[in-house]
Amino acid sequence: MMKYFKLSIVLTALLAQGCGMHFSKPELDHSAQIALYQEPEKGVPALEFNKGVIDDFSGELYSWWGSDGITLSRKADTFKIAINNVGSMYVPFGREISSLDFTKNNAIRVRMRTEGKISPTIRIDIKDNLGRTTNSSAVQSKVAVGQDYKDFYFNYKDKWKQGWPDNQVVDPTLVSAIMIFVNPGMSDWTGTVYIDEIVAVDAELIPKKVGSAGGMIDNFDEDPSSSWWTGSSKLAMEKVADKDICKISSEGAGANYETFGRTVDQLDFTKAPVIRIRARVENADGFENPKLRVDIKDKDGRTANEFDMRNTIVAGTEFKDYFYDFTGKYSQAWPDKQAVNPKEIEAITLFINAGGPAYNGALYIEEIEVITLEKYNQMKK
Repeated sequence: MMKYFKLSIVLTALLAQGCGMHFSKPELDHSAQIALYQEPEKGVPALEFNKGVIDDFSGELYSWWGSDGITLSRKADTFKIAINNVGSMYVPFGREISSLDFTKNNAIRVRMRTEGKISPTIRIDIKDNLGRTTNSSAVQSKVAVGQDYKDFYFNYKDKWKQGWPDNQVVDPTLVSAIMIFVNPGMSDWTGTVYIDEIVAVDAELIPKKVGSAGGMIDNFDEDPSSSWWTGSSKLAMEKVADKDICKISSEGAGANYETFGRTVDQLDFTKAPVIRIRARVENADGFENPKLRVDIKDKDGRTANEFDMRNTIVAGTEFKDYFYDFTGKYSQAWPDKQAVNPKEIEAITLFINAGGPAYNGALYIEEIEVITLEKYNQMKK
């Protein structure tokens, strides 16, 4: 039987040749190949590129760009930024950089100072090679007016997220630009910012601050414009003539969460968790007593806004104390769910009738203080 099987194979081959048939040699196309793993593209480690120095302004400003109201120039080896009524509309200036990998540093140190009537807030956003920007959380610092340069740290650890115009994850391995804002979303500012150096640094090496256990935030013995900001034209702040009182005038604030606020020296709310506000209001005709809401923000820009901390401020000629106890209320609900660090509180924001009816009238504040639970329990009796 095996002989007949072998003979059949031979005859089949001979017939094929006789009929002019042939068999092609099989060829492999790319679909039959196995794809090899390739490492994703990354930039140069920021701490290794030029020893981490993004710019020391020893050369021309070819990579920098400005906007309306912002004039850029060099003064010796210092970067001079002249600002003219910029802030409320989020007008930036910035620098394009070679692709850098920030995964081993996550932070920037900026040596700078400012000149002007009041101290501005400086914010820095980072952009990746696809144009996605770290704008979900504001990374910013208050820069006091003065002649001495100081180091300010901008920490992006766990903040590689875009919130506008849509939610995206920013790629820290391909950083391509930085964008700098002066008084973003706050009152327009006029003055000059001087930057001596911008350096990538390891976030773990940022000097640690120790928050104080309460204290006076403001007793308004100075003009509030030197430290406070308003986020809407519906609100105006001023110092009452010859008195240590701040007047906040409202023309329709409420529904759109119009706010005012200020940065503070770092506070530890685990030691003193209560804010005391001594205030009164004068309502315009036909308007009811407004509700004053207070949020606190940690050094990383996370805001304790999950719990609605508000009090109704009563009209009259006498000032009264209103208390906001943040014990156990250190969580953010918007724009995303996050824990707020109560030991590193660096800002306070206030709202009149937040999300409620428009309010016309004047809020007067005599003192804002952070106090301990012990003092709170004594005062509220």
